[in-house]
Amino acid sequence: MTEPSYKPVSDVRHDLGSHGRELILDARNIGVDFKVEGGTVNAVRDVSFQLHRGETIAMVGESGSGKSVTARALMKLLTKRATILPKTQITLSGKNVVTMPDRDMRKLRGNDSAMIFQEPMSSLNPVYTIGQQICEVIQLHNRMSRKAAMDKAEALLTEVQIPEPKARLNNYPHQLSGGQRQRVMIAMALANRPDVLIADEPTTALDVTVQAQILNLIKDLKDKYGMAVILITHDLTVVRQFSEYVYVMQNGRVQEHNSTEALFANPTHAYTKHLLASEPKGTALPLDDGPHETVLEGKEVKVSFTLKRGGFFKPDFFELKAVDNLDIKLMRHETLGIVGESGSGKTTFGQALIRLISNQGGEILFDCERIDNKDRAAMRPLRSRMQIVFQDPFSSLNPRMSIRQIIEEGLIVNNIGVNRAERGDRVRQALQDAGMPDTVLNRFPHEFSGGQRQRIAIARAIALEPEFILLDEPTSALDLSVQSQIIDLLRKLQDEKGLSYLFISHDLKVVRALCHRVMVMQYGKIVEQGPVADVLTNPQTEYTRRLVRAAFEIAA
Repeated sequence: MTEPSYKPVSDVRHDLGSHGRELILDARNIGVDFKVEGGTVNAVRDVSFQLHRGETIAMVGESGSGKSVTARALMKLLTKRATILPKTQITLSGKNVVTMPDRDMRKLRGNDSAMIFQEPMSSLNPVYTIGQQICEVIQLHNRMSRKAAMDKAEALLTEVQIPEPKARLNNYPHQLSGGQRQRVMIAMALANRPDVLIADEPTTALDVTVQAQILNLIKDLKDKYGMAVILITHDLTVVRQFSEYVYVMQNGRVQEHNSTEALFANPTHAYTKHLLASEPKGTALPLDDGPHETVLEGKEVKVSFTLKRGGFFKPDFFELKAVDNLDIKLMRHETLGIVGESGSGKTTFGQALIRLISNQGGEILFDCERIDNKDRAAMRPLRSRMQIVFQDPFSSLNPRMSIRQIIEEGLIVNNIGVNRAERGDRVRQALQDAGMPDTVLNRFPHEFSGGQRQRIAIARAIALEPEFILLDEPTSALDLSVQSQIIDLLRKLQDEKGLSYLFISHDLKVVRALCHRVMVMQYGKIVEQGPVADVLTNPQTEYTRRLVRAAFEIAA
């Protein structure tokens, strides 16, 4: 594959110095190489950008475009395999970052610049309390007593709007929700009032409502302290709402940069136009007129878990109703979306409907046959007719199996195909249907991008020629342009093979593009349902209105 032609762009902003704000960060010709087996990867080449005090700039691009590597170069947080090239120049608050000794660099991190990472669970130490971890950051840069540091930590948690901040200081990371963990990361980053805050995909793994809260929090704190923010993201709605200047990256280079308003109004580079055109759009293919067969039905389905609170000697057991007497009906060829925040019961409901977990009440019917009373052995003949595609293809694909083995396994288990040759033909056909070449049979999951792995997961599902597929957040971990490809693929497969989908998501843009009807879940109950166009344009409940505002307006 030939590398696309590159036309050098200006290394100076179009509006440099025009608004009278102090230039706090000036980066020129950043270059980073990585040593790998068999050679060198040119991860970043000639990336230049400028940042003024009190503003937000955005770096956008697909996975692998070099956004995060560029940010880590600013903080000198690259791995030992990485080499910063000699022509790189980075000046932060008048200090030369590239030539700075490690000891001085440690002082600069936290004081002059700080970083919020994409996944807070892997960034926070699971064996230390929240209070201990925030105090460590404070005491590293300031001489103060443990009590004074703990008081400041409590004040920081209050500032980032964590409820019961004093109690949270004694919690461990796993005891907090995803949004609360991200707030803790922001508190740690702000502990010493840095001049520059780098936010690396800070909301990718979060629900739309929590995403809106986190982004508005960063904006409020930026305005309060006059910080400058570098926002790394692939969500163009976020870019448009929160940034003042945009750098578009591809293949380790800046392809285009301009003020946000000008870039969205008049993109000049083909890649920028491609990104802007990749927002999920369109609608589901209309269903045929006339009566439709019911593929999957649930009547008063209930799933509950017994949980324990209290200490070892005084345990207190209580019932959590994850799915509270819900009804559902999915027609043949239809896509039904289930949306809601994390913890609303979407995935639990979906897994109960295909008998991956047991329900404690109600009836479940597949193709008019009751299945909630069937055991594992009785369900086996139906398994090839119902399949599931999970959220994270990397964890759902066996890393020790080749692509052929992964897709063929289901065929073998369900006795589909008379011999190895016929199964091989089915595997190749499934890959082609999923938009993958059949030359990848002997490769392994780690050799593919996220989008390619998700295509392989879809190929594994459709190889069994199912009638129904449960899609559990299949696009949430993917870039916009890859999301768009997967949506088009799912539409095409549904049209060609007459599939029925149950689509679980918190991304309402994807739901609007793919689903015929939508059900909105909160606390195990359905609060609203109806045709997608009706629910998303005229929501009847405040909860749905909040989801819609967060998805399509962000800052509202």
